[in-house]
Amino acid sequence: MSLVNDPFTALEQVYSFYNDTRRAQLRIGLVQLASDYTLENDWHRLAGPGVEIYSTRLPCSSQMTPHALRATGEHIAGAAAQIAPGLSLDVMAFGCTSASMLLGNDTVTERLTRDRPGLPATNPWQASLSAFQHLGIHRLAVLTPYQTEVNRPLYQALQQAGIEVVAFGAFGLMLDTEIPSIHPDAIMAASAALLDGCQADGIFLSCTNLKTLAVLEPLEQGFNLPVVSSNQAMYWHALRLAGRQPDQPDVGRLLRQQTKGP
Repeated sequence: MSLVNDPFTALEQVYSFYNDTRRAQLRIGLVQLASDYTLENDWHRLAGPGVEIYSTRLPCSSQMTPHALRATGEHIAGAAAQIAPGLSLDVMAFGCTSASMLLGNDTVTERLTRDRPGLPATNPWQASLSAFQHLGIHRLAVLTPYQTEVNRPLYQALQQAGIEVVAFGAFGLMLDTEIPSIHPDAIMAASAALLDGCQADGIFLSCTNLKTLAVLEPLEQGFNLPVVSSNQAMYWHALRLAGRQPDQPDVGRLLRQQTKGP
């Protein structure tokens, strides 16, 4: 078609522009499981002005077994490479507590940062261990949504990390997609039962798909103990790695405390 008499040629206007040089205070790249319905929503609630979250998802079977969880590791590097190509990020994060525990922090970090070598990286397992140390938690009560075949290696890994596990409770679910259906009131009730007669100095609510943000403050106030959850801890650790100080009300003392160093 000839453009000589094309009405659009006369209609279209092309304008000059100038670049926006404003930069977010913090940019986080987040790799999630396809079956996680909670993590991204929790992080958007936690993120304040100046924090940008760029996320992608990796394929998974939703089966909460050690084999299926380890298999997610095959997709971490590819998924991480899809996050905001060409954009400068401050931290990379991988969102699965049990998979991170089974794969190991070094493996997760290498795959998360393969296309961005040297970038700080975190995951819920690494972040939770750092949170326990920061809060001075040595005797831990643990609540998970998992079945025994995932709970046992989690218990063993905590013991190997120098944490004494004095109580362990679970909801016994097999599918990751079922975990968000657990009502926060059920988490409160199970935590109370777990802590009954227990000499713990902290509680760990494990799993990024578990809806825990609403119960952190009530549990801490009710039992006068620090409560660490996967999503809360990983967000705290991401801030810490980027040199940011947390200042988040109503989501547990971890995000209200001042931190030092990575």
